[in-house]
Amino acid sequence: MSSRPWFDPLEQFAEIERLVGKIYFRFSHSFLDRPELRDFWWDMAKEEEQHACIRNACRALIEIYDEGKLDSTVSAGRADELKCWLGSYLSQGVASLTVESAFRIAVEIEGSEIDAIYSKLLHLGGPKIAKTMENLGIPATVQRQKLKVALRKFCSSPELLQEAARLYGSRRVALLVYYDVRRNSTVKSPISY
Repeated sequence: MSSRPWFDPLEQFAEIERLVGKIYFRFSHSFLDRPELRDFWWDMAKEEEQHACIRNACRALIEIYDEGKLDSTVSAGRADELKCWLGSYLSQGVASLTVESAFRIAVEIEGSEIDAIYSKLLHLGGPKIAKTMENLGIPATVQRQKLKVALRKFCSSPELLQEAARLYGSRRVALLVYYDVRRNSTVKSPISY
């Protein structure tokens, strides 16, 4: 009798967020000579780490969840596929990493289903837990908009700019309101996207 190893989706997909964070930390280290770009990637990496921590906090709040509620995108197989995909980026050398190739990888990652899975997992504990967890960190949508703004600032590839516009929609201005843990305060700032 063979038994399938137990799959904890919150734990497995928290690990995927950490892999994305590692990729962005690596980008940060690749651009040490360009402080603004270095800091952008560092902040993106920290936000991915924050997403992983939120998943772990959500896991602690949800004592029991019904595996039957999970859809097919939230599976051990899909988690393994995403880990391999992200691992392939980590296994690449960074000596020849260009600004545009870093943004191209980020657009691929942020355009993947990882954020949709993240949202589904937060809702395992019900709407109250989901809302609480969503309010804890920088929303993925805001993170993608920051990526789009940085991409416009640092990249000149028309194809990459067009891909970002397709993924993230048309230009808008919104008031970004979030809690900044570093400053221990609520931040309100306009963001173009």
